[in-house]
Amino acid sequence: MSVVIIKQGIADSIQDNGRYGWQHLGINPDGAMDKTAAAVANILVNNRLDCPVIEMSFPAAVLLFEQQALVALSGADFSAWVNDVPVPLNTPFIIQKNCVLQFKQVKTGAWCYLAVKDGFVLEQWMGSYSTNTLAGSGGFKGRYLKKHDELQLPDTTDYSAILENKDAYIFHIQADAQQWYLNQEAIPVIESKDWKVLSAKAQQLLLNNIYTVQPNSNRMGYYLQSDPLMPDAPITIVSAAVTNGTIQLLPNGQCIVLLSGHQTTGGYPMLATVCSAAIPTLVQVRPHQSLRFQIVTLQYAHQLMQQQQQYLQQLQYAAAAKFNELFTAYAIH
Repeated sequence: MSVVIIKQGIADSIQDNGRYGWQHLGINPDGAMDKTAAAVANILVNNRLDCPVIEMSFPAAVLLFEQQALVALSGADFSAWVNDVPVPLNTPFIIQKNCVLQFKQVKTGAWCYLAVKDGFVLEQWMGSYSTNTLAGSGGFKGRYLKKHDELQLPDTTDYSAILENKDAYIFHIQADAQQWYLNQEAIPVIESKDWKVLSAKAQQLLLNNIYTVQPNSNRMGYYLQSDPLMPDAPITIVSAAVTNGTIQLLPNGQCIVLLSGHQTTGGYPMLATVCSAAIPTLVQVRPHQSLRFQIVTLQYAHQLMQQQQQYLQQLQYAAAAKFNELFTAYAIH
């Protein structure tokens, strides 16, 4: 049995933590835009953190579940409903056989993640389930999900004892999103290799600017509009490796932040890098919304990452204990 796409979304795909170790061959890493939200969704259905999930932007797909399934949503809030039952974000729920999951409106954020117990029946490509649309590989047929696609589910658990003929059963487990989303008006970044090519005035402008995310932004990068950062003299640099969160200065004085679908090298000046723990905050900023940057130390960036990892570990322990308690009570294996 499977999940069937009965109405396709604008850009929904299978993603995981990413495809690393192949950048030297020009293969970009991909992976979830908001890897923390993807991890939380997996934790809430008792999966491994690297289990494949469906990444959705809005409008998102409408999904028919041909079998019962344990599901969780995290990241952006797209107002999810199972038939006539609203289902919350960051909370696991069981969906009844032949019920429809749909998303009615954007409340917050840009990328939503759907995890199902034990993931989907898919083959890895170069060590990852993530969709690489440029190569036409990974994920589901190497492309965005379309109407009539069927994603096979390996989990065949009978949840009838818990559902009791309801369309959905919502667990009493809640992940606190405040633990990993930061203030988008002070997104922490660290100086990169070309920071010093900017004059002191341009450096200050970079930090004082209010940046608006442009509509042409995508998984490769977010294009930002602000007062232009024009260096005092032309900058000539050699193409070099880039990473998720690299902030590049374009010839017109505007910036782009490279994200999960970024190329492996770049020839534009690299001014700064968004801290890994802050990327979830940045990618959940929608087009036409604004953000600002704040320079921090490498030590502070490490502290943010450690705090985020500690929270995920604590959530794993709490969720596993809750599932064990509930499934024991209902004799579910």
